[in-house]
Amino acid sequence: MSSKSLFSLLPCLRTKERDTGIVSSSMFLENGSKLLEDLIASCDGKSNPIRCYSLDELTRATNNFDPSCIIQDFSAEFRYQMFNGFLDDRSITIKKFMSTAQVGYEARSLAIRDIIITMQMSSHNNVLKLLGCCLELPIPALVLNVQVKEF
Repeated sequence: MSSKSLFSLLPCLRTKERDTGIVSSSMFLENGSKLLEDLIASCDGKSNPIRCYSLDELTRATNNFDPSCIIQDFSAEFRYQMFNGFLDDRSITIKKFMSTAQVGYEARSLAIRDIIITMQMSSHNNVLKLLGCCLELPIPALVLNVQVKEF
């Protein structure tokens, strides 16, 4: 498989120009390379594009991760929080993992595995659809689509 086709597997890893210039964050590169490596291993090279959100977008969507936006707090048991926010005039849920020195690498690996599993299950009706992720945090965050079912 050529490097060009591997790189097309995850469009969010492409370098993007932002208001502040070109993104060169070490977290972005570390998390992105690990995510791409695991995606290639688990998806057999099949393309399943997701969007890469910036930390600024998520901060605006959740009002700087305001505690009033928390919909589920699993920080004690599972080391993550679920935030509700609005981005591009639609409701989203953000799964943000807690960062500590003790669980740094392991938590990052679990978050990346969570992104891959959620991506693979996004076509299922009873699972939240993965819109994308934010790789600029020490531990990547998932951005999920909120679907309201009408009965």
